[in-house]
Formats: sequence, structure tokens, C-alpha cells
Amino acid sequence: MSHGTDRDALYIDGDWRKPSTARTFTSISAATEEPLGSFPEADRADVDAAVTAARRALGGHRGWGSAQERAAAMERLARALESRTDALGTLIAQEVGTPLARAIEANVGAATGLLRFYAPLAEVMYAEDLRPALVGHSLVRREPVGVVAMIVPWNYPLSTLFFKLAPALAMGCTAVVKPSPATGLDSFLVADAVHEAGFPPGVINFLPAEREVGEYLVTHPGVDKVAFTGSTAAGRRIGGLCGELLRPVTLELGGKSAALLLEDAPLPLFLDHLLDLSFNNNGQTCTNNTRLLVPRSRYEEIVDAVTATVEGWPVGDPLAPSTVIGPVAGAAARDRIEGYVRKGRQEGARVTTGGGRPAGQDRGFYVEPTVFADVDPAMVVAREEIFGPVVTVSAHDGSVEGAVAMANDSAYGLAGSVWTADETLGREVARAVDTGTFSVNHANFDIGAPFGGRRDSGLGSELGAEGIEAYLQYKTIFVTQQPK
Repeated sequence: MSHGTDRDALYIDGDWRKPSTARTFTSISAATEEPLGSFPEADRADVDAAVTAARRALGGHRGWGSAQERAAAMERLARALESRTDALGTLIAQEVGTPLARAIEANVGAATGLLRFYAPLAEVMYAEDLRPALVGHSLVRREPVGVVAMIVPWNYPLSTLFFKLAPALAMGCTAVVKPSPATGLDSFLVADAVHEAGFPPGVINFLPAEREVGEYLVTHPGVDKVAFTGSTAAGRRIGGLCGELLRPVTLELGGKSAALLLEDAPLPLFLDHLLDLSFNNNGQTCTNNTRLLVPRSRYEEIVDAVTATVEGWPVGDPLAPSTVIGPVAGAAARDRIEGYVRKGRQEGARVTTGGGRPAGQDRGFYVEPTVFADVDPAMVVAREEIFGPVVTVSAHDGSVEGAVAMANDSAYGLAGSVWTADETLGREVARAVDTGTFSVNHANFDIGAPFGGRRDSGLGSELGAEGIEAYLQYKTIFVTQQPK
């Protein structure tokens, strides 16, 4: 098995195995458009082998290993990932375009943090709970849900994987992971770390594959649960397949979140958070607040301030320390974003900054960070997820009720924020906006709290202690005598 940039085997059943086909993927640098390396494309036979291995490793209803063994293996994996921090961060920055410091923090840092968050839960979660019943007792068992198919996206390839993998491992589940072909090269470094950590064969398997093979994995009779992060369209398809099979599924999908600025919004504070809030990962973040809803009385003031802030951000190589906005992940992503920019102009929205490709950057998938003003909430650019460095600014009537109604006028319900000098009022606004996560006067994300969306933003929750529930199933045993 080569450990260079070109890989020639798949990680299945605790070892590197020859793939069932000769087809390969090539990972492309978002900044230079040059190849970063190639890796095998998994096919149905590889899925069969991986699922069989995962079922064998599961060890029945108790899951793989003891709670102590699982926690120890998770800590070893965290250390193995940390030893690859620079290599993983650099590769993800090149694949996705994420500025390097953010690529490390949001991927390697998140992955190791999640492993260490859930590992103790493997040891403290009790398997059985004895409860008094009208007759005798009820013995309530918590058992791992089984073999989990994990389908992860390209924008945060490590963190979105460990949103699923860390709680699943802690609860004794086994996993078959399908990374995105667009950024699948980094998954081989993760597989190296898994191998070094000494997990039992079959507990974690990696299968980069196209959508058709992904569907085969989703519907495989040996899979007990599906966890997916990606587009709403793909999520609908996966949800439909799982519905037919009565198979549990968690779906973390898209967003079109709103930042509500009230009449007393602290504008300097908002601008300090604008990058993390609305342009995180070059706009390639589902929780980005890309709809800025501002009071009509302060409209031009806020548009001018946002425009001046955004146009001052350096755009360039994600490996350069000075870069604030890097390229997007591929030609298809850039073309889609540019199509939305054209649509916004056609609808009558006004570009105050950006709207094109940066001057002098002829190679790489670069898009200027873009601000649209004079945006009617009915416009396509205000309703559909662009997934790039583009925000829209719309005016509300200045009332809290009007701002909340505008925020809730969306098919999505993933994130959002409110900006006001009155923290108590901000919390009331947060309770009124129908979304899964919401911030008051800052941009934040917490692995210790549940994360999930509503409506077109998904089904179920990840993260927090509550995140283990997706990987458990319950059994009640009625007994007449209290067990000794």
C-alpha cells in the first residue's frame, strides 16, 4: 500500500485491500487546478465486503469491544489524527479551498474534540436500567443500532464524519464510510490513523464511491442505520429509500439562514463576526447566515458597512497565512455560484461588491466575496442555497415581529442569529425563529449541544450528549423478580 499522494487500495476489514475495479478518482487542488493524487473507486462488491466485515465486527447486540476498550481505542485514534494535523489540514485546504488555519481547526480539531467528548460516554452509559412496573419489573436495555452507513460531504470532510463516527463508536456501532469523491483523498489519511489506532478489523471501513454505489450502500440489507450530511435533494432521495425500508436515518441538509439586525443592532460587533457568521469556509458552510435582514431605517448604513468589510478581505491561496477567502471546491461549484450571481442581477438585485472572479487569478476556482443589496425576499438568491461567498441584504419594517416573520419565511430551518443591544429581547427572538440553532450577538458552534435542522434542513440531531441517541436502540425485558 502506497502512502504517497496516489492510493491503490481500499481500507476494508482492518486492512488495505485491492478494489474490485480499476476505476479511480483524482483529487484536484482548488487553488491551482493541479492533481493532488488519485485513489480507487469502490463498487458494489467492495460494499458487500465492507458491510460483511462491519457485521462480523459488531459482535451481536452488545457491540464491538467493552466500553473501556472502545474509549481507549477512540483516544488512540484522537492521538493518531493529531500526529497527522499538518498533513490533513494542508490536504483539506487544497481540496476544499478552506484557509489553512480554519481547515485544521474545523476538521482535525473538531474530529479529535468529538472523539474525546464521546469516549467517556462509552464508559458511563449504563446498558440496562431496571424500573418498577405494575407487575414485576421492566429491564430496559440500550443496545447499539448496528452497522451504520455514513455518507459525508466535501466541505468539512473530517468534522462531518466524526459528528457521526464518534458517538457511533462510543455506543458500539460499526461503520461503513462513503467519503465524497471530490475530497476523498483525505479519507485515506484518516484510514491510516484508524489502522494505527488498532481498532478491531471491520469496525471502520472507507469506500469512496459515486452516487449509485452510495445508494447500494444505503439500501444494503446488512446496514441497520444511515447517517447523511449533504444537499437537500440528495437527502430527500436517501430519506425516501430509508422510508421504504423502515430504516433509521439522520439527515443534516442545507440551509438559508438569516441574521436579524434589529433597530439597536451593534453594527461594529456584527461586522467583527461577519466572516465566521456568513462567509465561513468561503461560503461553503450550511449554517452560514447568508440572508442579512436589516431595518429599513438603517439600510444604507448597514449595506455600506458590510460592503466595505467584505471588499477588504484578501482572496487567494488557502495555504497563505494572509488569505481570508480561498477558492471554492471545483469548477462545478464555481459555475453554480456564478449562475446565481447572474440570476440575482437579472432579478434586479444590486451588487455592491464582488460578483466576479478576482483579478490576476487565472488559475484556481476563485469567486469574489459578493454582497447583493435591494433584495426582495421572493428573489431566487434570497430563497435558494447558493453555497458560496454570497450574501443578500433585505430590509424589514423595523419591528421585531416583521423581522421574525421574514426570517421564518424560508423552506429551511438550520441556523440563524439576532443582533440587538437588548440580550433579553434577543433570547425572545431566538425562541420565535423556527430553526434548529440560533445565536444572540455572536457566531458560535458547540459540539456539546445538539445540532440539527427543520423542514428542508434535515431530520434528527447530531452532537451533544443527545447525539448518542441516533446510535442506540431500546429493548424492554419484563421480569417478575429483581435481578441479583
